[in-house]
Amino acid sequence: MNKLSLPVLVVLFPLAVLLFIYSCPGCTRHADPEARVLLLGLDGIEMEVLKPLLKKGGLPNIRALMDRGVYGYLQTFKPTHSPVIWTSIATGKTPMEHRITGFLDMNTMGPFTSNARKGKAIWNIAGDYGLKCNVAGYWMTWPAEKINGIMLSQISTKEQVDNVWKGMFYKDVENCTYPPEFVDEIWPVVERFQTAQFLDEEVLPEVFGDTNDLNPSLEVMDLIRQSKWSIASDFVYSKASEYILDKYPGDIDIVYIGGTDVIAHRFWRYREPDIYKYSIMEKYLEAFPDSIDDYYEIVDGMVGDLVALVPENTSIIIVSDHGMHADFLNGKDKGKKTMLSAHHLDAPPGVLIAAGQWIKKGPGSGALLNGKDPDLMGTVMDVTPTLLYLLDIPVGRDMKLGKVMKSVVSEELMKSRPVEYVRTHDIDFRPPTSSKSSKDGDRAFIERFEALGYIDGDSGRSVPDFEMGKRPK
Repeated sequence: MNKLSLPVLVVLFPLAVLLFIYSCPGCTRHADPEARVLLLGLDGIEMEVLKPLLKKGGLPNIRALMDRGVYGYLQTFKPTHSPVIWTSIATGKTPMEHRITGFLDMNTMGPFTSNARKGKAIWNIAGDYGLKCNVAGYWMTWPAEKINGIMLSQISTKEQVDNVWKGMFYKDVENCTYPPEFVDEIWPVVERFQTAQFLDEEVLPEVFGDTNDLNPSLEVMDLIRQSKWSIASDFVYSKASEYILDKYPGDIDIVYIGGTDVIAHRFWRYREPDIYKYSIMEKYLEAFPDSIDDYYEIVDGMVGDLVALVPENTSIIIVSDHGMHADFLNGKDKGKKTMLSAHHLDAPPGVLIAAGQWIKKGPGSGALLNGKDPDLMGTVMDVTPTLLYLLDIPVGRDMKLGKVMKSVVSEELMKSRPVEYVRTHDIDFRPPTSSKSSKDGDRAFIERFEALGYIDGDSGRSVPDFEMGKRPK
């Protein structure tokens, strides 16, 4: 043996061990036992809807979070397709990296399913570090993955029934939960929230008023029907999450609520009728001007119920994938009236609201109500790096466009614990495969989403060019 070999080995061996440790997720590190996170995904939440509601004294639970934490805009990218953006939020990766590039998988020409995703999501990474993660209703989670926790998948991609326009929880669909047997435990908890009786008697009158004497057209009835089952989905996932938070709390709990997007798409014309170039019947203007606002209030109640179940020092983060505004394209199309009257095709920014022990303290909701425009807090690519940091897990260096949001995390924590990195968290993760396909279900999905404008021509069938969007002026 060469004289220098032993000393060199003595120096290099510990270095090799360190390199192995920091490239092997979960090998030796453990998260801060005090770190706990609640992530609430509220699809399509729009700051311009929040402002007047807050001014009227509404949204008490969201206001409370704003007052004890920080809030602002969350920059997104375009095209703003929900499955794409929510997957980037969950992975910290670009669409080209996680390979969910639209609504449709080019390999099957059917909708994407969870097995087509490349790379780990936050729920996989947390499990690698021995942390428990519960997920309810999140986009692109069917088939439910094996995780260290509970997953209730959002099923919008297979065997979807005719009256559902956003992901729903179907007891009889294989792999709708993980563990598989959890479906039998949770179904009695959520069953009634999917019934027409519950919706018609307890929820819809709060959102749409009494429509018995309205004699609505088939079109308006369709708008209500499509919204109705998205509302049901929100109640199912929020109530299921209350049950899980009470009995099986995680280190990170994730809940997705999508009805805010669905109702805004369909009822914006009744909220701002003067800006549309087609006429709207007076009886509908009187019936539905506050439907979007009223549903925001219902969702605020869901937020309050969930927040009440976590410890006070929990880091609570609300994010939306994009904002929403009136569909001005109608005015450019000779006043043609379409099913949807609001959209986010030009990627208005989403909203981020955060509060908790390790979250910065901002100016509170009063600044917003006094006319101060909220700051840009970060981008959708920054969410997972920030969650990892709050959980005391290193950030993947392959999350190239994301960073820990210093606008959100307290300076005290940032000073006491520098951000650490690993090369990647994707070691040994299963390879992506073609989406699960169901001929009848795929055809119905495509027809339904083309009719609504979510899938337009080749949109979702080809790989688009993604770019970070800015708010339209």
